[in-house]
Amino acid sequence: MFYLGFSLFERAWTLRGMEHLLFDFVDHPEFVHELLSAIVDYNIAQVRAALQYDIDAVYFGDDWGQQHGLIMGKPWWEVFIKPQLKRMYSFVRAAGKFQMIHSCGDVDELFDDLVALGVNCFNPFQPEVMDTTALLKKYRGRLAFHGGLSTQKVLPYCTEPEVRRESRRLLELGAAGGYIFSPAHSVEGDVPLENILAFIAEAQAQPGWLAQHR
Repeated sequence: MFYLGFSLFERAWTLRGMEHLLFDFVDHPEFVHELLSAIVDYNIAQVRAALQYDIDAVYFGDDWGQQHGLIMGKPWWEVFIKPQLKRMYSFVRAAGKFQMIHSCGDVDELFDDLVALGVNCFNPFQPEVMDTTALLKKYRGRLAFHGGLSTQKVLPYCTEPEVRRESRRLLELGAAGGYIFSPAHSVEGDVPLENILAFIAEAQAQPGWLAQHR
């Protein structure tokens, strides 16, 4: 897998500044189009180089969400972000590779668009901001999800038995396919070691795991 983080909107605001970029959406739209287009040109050059190796997928990172809704709102996302994603994702699809996207926050309103653009798997699948149970069922067969185990609430604050129960629930929910079990995001230093070992143990307790890893 080739990973390309800060792949569009995040790269733009780290160059321009978040507040300035959002004002540019309104005051200088042509500049924003040019900036995003240049970033995608650079990304495609990186992907082209990565395709010389035996990779299965390209994994883009680009946070669009906050705890409630998109940072820029969907109308602006459709004007500025979506056309550039189409160009970037089409390049990966034309090469016959899978593609994943990481975007933190409440972005499930974009899932139909992402499927249409050719995305195969979404991460981090945060239970605090989206209904993971309903979404797994709704998109199974069209979009896979990676994550789901809460790093904001369950892992840092629940007991070991509670972590095991939630892990088993997610594994059962994803048993029909379209799901990769993992913490929703990076496991931070406030998570007790016993909780980390608990979700790993539940993952390893799946039928067939031991035989595959001998």
